[in-house]
Amino acid sequence: MITLTGLPTLATERLTLRAPQASDWPTFRDFAMSARTAFVGGAKTQDKAAEKFAAFFGHWVMRGFGRLIAEDRATGLALGHFGPMQWLDGGPIELTWSLWRPEAEGRGFATEAARAMTEWTFAALGLTAAHAEVHRDNAASHAIAQKLGGQVIAGQKPTWFEDGAVYHFAAGGAL
Repeated sequence: MITLTGLPTLATERLTLRAPQASDWPTFRDFAMSARTAFVGGAKTQDKAAEKFAAFFGHWVMRGFGRLIAEDRATGLALGHFGPMQWLDGGPIELTWSLWRPEAEGRGFATEAARAMTEWTFAALGLTAAHAEVHRDNAASHAIAQKLGGQVIAGQKPTWFEDGAVYHFAAGGAL
């Protein structure tokens, strides 16, 4: 099996953020095909889930940065994906976070992983700014964005869903 090498590995108090692995596919597939994706484009077919999973790997190859998988250090379970993405050449960097497992919710894992990845993103990429797009009904993601120091950009709407908020993050902000 081929694996990505040279990617960062980050450690937090309870998590390891590591390169995506083929073994993450079944957990991601189940997440991507479920109603848990209501705030990130909705449930996918298995084919579309496979495309999204492959994008984790391809984004690193294409851009030199991307999302890492948060793994619970106590259990070894993959909990979700976290990190920056940039779909358009020269386009803005978007900070992303998603928990794959419902049992991981409400335990602070998403904030812990998003904070580590946001700090890494600004330091490693030398960014001065980034943004996050949050669906209007995704209270948990709004809370994470606010905890990370994000400020809502008045009047700006997300590009990939109908309604929500765009949060601005600045280098040196309250992360």
